[in-house]
Amino acid sequence: MSFTSFLDGTRWSDVYTAATCAFLAGTAMFTADFTLTLKLQTEGYGGFAIAALIICATLPLVVLAPITGRMADRFDSRALMAHSGLLQAASIVAMVFTDNLYALFALVILNACGTAMLQPVVGALVPAMSRPEDLPRAVALVQTGTLAGLAAGPAAAGFIIGAHGAGAALMVAAACAIARVLLCCDIRTRRGGVRRAAVVHGGTKAAGWRLSGDKLLGAMVLGLSAVIAAMCAVNVLSVFLVREVYDASEGVYGLIRACWTVGMVAGAWIAAAVIRRLERDVQLAWMLMACLAGVGLVCFGQGLPLFTVLLLVPINLIGGLFNAGENSAIGIALARRVPEAFRGRANAAVNGRVNAAQLIGFLLGGAMSTFIDVQVAFMAVGLVSIGIVLACLPLIRRADDTPKPAPAAGRDLVGAVALAPRVLWR
Repeated sequence: MSFTSFLDGTRWSDVYTAATCAFLAGTAMFTADFTLTLKLQTEGYGGFAIAALIICATLPLVVLAPITGRMADRFDSRALMAHSGLLQAASIVAMVFTDNLYALFALVILNACGTAMLQPVVGALVPAMSRPEDLPRAVALVQTGTLAGLAAGPAAAGFIIGAHGAGAALMVAAACAIARVLLCCDIRTRRGGVRRAAVVHGGTKAAGWRLSGDKLLGAMVLGLSAVIAAMCAVNVLSVFLVREVYDASEGVYGLIRACWTVGMVAGAWIAAAVIRRLERDVQLAWMLMACLAGVGLVCFGQGLPLFTVLLLVPINLIGGLFNAGENSAIGIALARRVPEAFRGRANAAVNGRVNAAQLIGFLLGGAMSTFIDVQVAFMAVGLVSIGIVLACLPLIRRADDTPKPAPAAGRDLVGAVALAPRVLWR
């Protein structure tokens, strides 16, 4: 593999630029998606239409993951980042000129394709920018940029629509995508090249790895996927909870939805401090289960009859803290237990299950919107999530906690830790 990396230390200017690109990409995608969500709700579309919109925004991240991962290794990183930004910008601008529901769905898919192309490129590029001892800080900066973009997108959509309409919000999203294209050209570190040769240890190929062979990690992924499926079922109903149950404005809706990701930004640093004290892998599993149970309690709390919609603000901030802890626990577990040679396919296996659970949840949410009261649905899903955690506890107790091969160098952690954050509340 050929690439250009640091020679005289960590290229912090490149790290900051990559973090800014991640922020702009998230802002562009989520401003467009939430603008369309509000537009569909305002025009009288029901839960099935909004569920279809969310599925269109998620499906490329599932289907294209193996392809974009190989592209990140085989093609020039700067070219991939620039082309992904141009694809995003073109698809968002086209949204302004059509009101056809199916055309909007197709453009949402193209928009998500740009994000799907960017994520593995940035994840693979960060270790080439930094020395091993600087890598945790570099990864944290890029993840913070991504999370800030996820928070800024819904907020921007809500406030700009309230002031200037949906068309203005979409043009702001397109401008963010174009700005990302220009910024990525300033990144000096470049990566790309030929297919990686097989990793050989002691003259023989490394032993294979399968998720089914790791009982502890398998139990963690099972619990995570099941809770995500449950949570995504009520994600579809969130716009109805805020806009119809509490009769709140678009701006309040954008603020509430952004609070979850703001909580994740703070939670990511808190979780990093906690994990440094956890020496055994099984402790990561307990941390994951505690965070998933916390997310279930937050979901239950949102379904309670609150005297003001503003109480959803602190509730969502707390939910973001738990969500960040879940992300960190599963990421570090992958880094500790999966050999470096198989970390790419391990991430693909985990992400495939998690994203499939998201899609199942969205479909269930569309169905729930037709026959269950919104607040009752939130409380039911919260209880179901806690029940899933309780069911997984015996699996973790019985799981084999034998230490797995550790990464050889600090930079290898990026294969697991630099995953795109999993947002349980979209």
